Amino acid sequence: MLRNSILVLSVILMFLSGCVQPESMTDTQVDEANKIPFELTFSADTLDRNEDTEQKFDLKDELADGPVMLLWIGAGCTGCHDWTDMIRQKMLDGELDESNYTIVSVHRWGEFESESELQDVFGNENESDHYTPWTIVTPSQSTQAYDFNSEKSTGTSIYSAYGNPGTPTLQVIAPNGVLAWQSKTYWANETVFDDGINFFQRQVNQE
Repeated sequence: MLRNSILVLSVILMFLSGCVQPESMTDTQVDEANKIPFELTFSADTLDRNEDTEQKFDLKDELADGPVMLLWIGAGCTGCHDWTDMIRQKMLDGELDESNYTIVSVHRWGEFESESELQDVFGNENESDHYTPWTIVTPSQSTQAYDFNSEKSTGTSIYSAYGNPGTPTLQVIAPNGVLAWQSKTYWANETVFDDGINFFQRQVNQE
């Protein structure tokens, strides 16, 4: 009876120790976190339209001109359509003329949606319902994030490196590659957008 009790207790402790402190998993997670610096960059193909300027987008090069606002999108994402339409209208109205921000849409679901779907929804000025007059970047799950300073690969996809953003998500990337601000609303919201666009100016004013 005592032997059986000890055996049962041993089995229970074995499972509990694995749940409470899975050492190998913890080490892996710590190592993975250490690989991802705060200052990041990436390079990926674009839709290669005239609006995209280049066939290849390089975030670090773009940041040389000022902050970049990334809009993570999907072709079937109605919130993404809403944000795109609002930002495009702001551009047409000249509201962003004095801003040193660059707006860039980043396709989030390349493994599920084709580039032709993206082109149909966002890419064509005369045919797309949610035409995007700024750069559209088309990374994949294998697109790596790089350390902004050393330009060495982190070994991590840009999706993971930027927090696995859902769609739509807006992120402001500072000129040093740091993710400085992120939206939390699904539908387009002018107050939220202005909060992101004015983020650095507010920091200056607070100082």
